[in-house]
Amino acid sequence: MEKYFNLSGENFNIRCKIYFNPPGQVLPEDSSELSLSDLSFRHIIVFCHGFAGDKDNRAAHLLSDKILAQHSDTALVIFNWPAHGDDEHTCIALDDCDRYLTEVLRFVEEAFHPQILDGCATSFGGYLVLKYLADHGRNPFRRICLRCPAVVMYHVLTEVIFTPEDKKILSEGGHATAGFDRIFEITPSFLEELKAADIRKRDYHQYADCIKIIQGMRDELVPYLEVKGFADKNGISCLLVEDADHRFLEPPRLHIVLDTFAEFLGF
Repeated sequence: MEKYFNLSGENFNIRCKIYFNPPGQVLPEDSSELSLSDLSFRHIIVFCHGFAGDKDNRAAHLLSDKILAQHSDTALVIFNWPAHGDDEHTCIALDDCDRYLTEVLRFVEEAFHPQILDGCATSFGGYLVLKYLADHGRNPFRRICLRCPAVVMYHVLTEVIFTPEDKKILSEGGHATAGFDRIFEITPSFLEELKAADIRKRDYHQYADCIKIIQGMRDELVPYLEVKGFADKNGISCLLVEDADHRFLEPPRLHIVLDTFAEFLGF
């Protein structure tokens, strides 16, 4: 079962989604009629999607299918980053991303009081989770699974995603655009934030044992040698998958991700 919900507060309105499968409970057929206060979970997985993605993420859906059918005490929560999906922002900023993750974690901990809190993230979401650890000096997660984390997010935007025209617009102080179904704005200040927040310069040894990275060796967005170098430098386990691209689109490759994540999380 799945339910959409919003987290609202001062200066934020976060669009979220929760996957769950609690047997033995009489639940309304329409999940919109279900109150989150009626639910209780021992184990929560917070899933962070990538750049230009949204809360209806295919990998999150497949991971929930894999895990929740046999683990009714577990739920998966995913949310939109600022300016992604149906979020109200039109521009993205790193401070807003940090606020969203902080508020989602606060909600999960206060609403469900889980005994276990784990994190899964892909690409830009992986970058933001790693940035959160470094900026806050705390790790709220027991374990963290990262697929193709964008440890060089500034490079990804400026050297892979942006066109020459985008770069010209930004150099002149204008706004570039990005996205697929949802188009949002990229400002010069966001690029400067990314450039300054280079997580390769941060030390993650204290978190290394709880992090697992899986990286495609044919990643067309995030150079796999950058990810491997980041992992090696910090003593983080990194599984390299030959013939896998950034999105792990081919089913056999994607199942490697799902199986690896589920095993690392103890399922």
